[in-house]
Amino acid sequence: MGCSGRLYALPWLVSGAVLGGLVQAQDPLKASQTYALVIGINNYRPYPETPGLPPLSFAESDARKMAQALRDPNKGRVSKVRLLLDTDASKTAIEAELREFSRRLAPGETLIVYYSGHGMPNRAGQPSMMPSDAKINDEETWLPLTELQALVKSESEGRGRLLLIVDACFSGRSQPGSRSFALPGRKDAPRPQTLIPLGGDIILASSSDTQPSWEDADLGGGVFTTYLLEAMSGKGDANGDGLVTVGEAHAYAAAKVEEFAAARGNTQTPKLYGPEGYALALNPVAVGKRRLAALKLGGYLSGEQFDALAAWVERARQPEDLRFYLGGYLTNTQFIFLADAGAIPGVPADPKTDWRLRQVGALRQAGKIRLEQFWSLAAMIQSGRAAPDLSEYLAGKLKETRFLQRLQAGAVQGVPR
Repeated sequence: MGCSGRLYALPWLVSGAVLGGLVQAQDPLKASQTYALVIGINNYRPYPETPGLPPLSFAESDARKMAQALRDPNKGRVSKVRLLLDTDASKTAIEAELREFSRRLAPGETLIVYYSGHGMPNRAGQPSMMPSDAKINDEETWLPLTELQALVKSESEGRGRLLLIVDACFSGRSQPGSRSFALPGRKDAPRPQTLIPLGGDIILASSSDTQPSWEDADLGGGVFTTYLLEAMSGKGDANGDGLVTVGEAHAYAAAKVEEFAAARGNTQTPKLYGPEGYALALNPVAVGKRRLAALKLGGYLSGEQFDALAAWVERARQPEDLRFYLGGYLTNTQFIFLADAGAIPGVPADPKTDWRLRQVGALRQAGKIRLEQFWSLAAMIQSGRAAPDLSEYLAGKLKETRFLQRLQAGAVQGVPR
């Protein structure tokens, strides 16, 4: 965030305008750390002596989207996310990342592992993910999910929990358009074992043991991941408490996936193994409205301002300053100042606010100045030491177009270009 350094550097914002009794909204997600290893493999390493694994279309993009959702301060709020794609997702690399994250885990902390790619049951029937360098005729190059769980438990010494999210299938049968394949020469694939989480761990699987997991070009991704991400956007928050638990996410995604697959003559039934109450994501709409409601209740937003901001929260595209606030880059004080100055599109200014601040706020609302420029201009007005260009503009002696030209050229003293 390019302007975040300046946001907290203005003394008149952090001391002179502190709002007594207003408490920053608490994060409804647990305070403990969460880490995530996100893996997506479209293209597998070819070997001249053995047939290669068929490429996938959307595993990599699914992983990118999941990593973005987990990092999002308004959704997953994961403190550290590591993304491994295609050739970077070798078995050695995956195990190294698992060890590193697992050793960091403290009691109450969580490691999320997301995998999108091919799956296969080994000869013992253990569902296995296929790293990018896997050989289809060498099970030592595969990574059984039981071994993955055991590695995390061993390296973490039993601390924390593992949430394993798998968008792959382990049926051992080739079905075009799915994330499954059959081993050449193997007539009957062993029936995959049912996934069993260890201890308090959780497994969220894209399909049942013997079903395929489908990709879809119209959706632009795996069917399961598409609807899981939709659940994590807030749509899965069934009880409206501001959190999307794994149970709620599974229920939402499962209903959508089953409906989507059935409409195309397919079957796919996502499964959840383990506790359902873990909070996977925030519901950004519910949480955003609660934060705004607290400001209104404290008398810091008018009813008209609250209504306008609440309407923005429900939209996919929001004004930059509102996104900064909901993402934690603006304090309550700073955000209220922006709202009262009329700097946020569609949000009425407080008529009691200094008219000069409202005039500068109108420039910000129209997108004619950046946030750091607004802060600099507002600080000048508050201090009573406005640059000559600003004074002339406010007095009507300098036209707006000329003022903006000088501003963007860096010619207004004390204001970044």
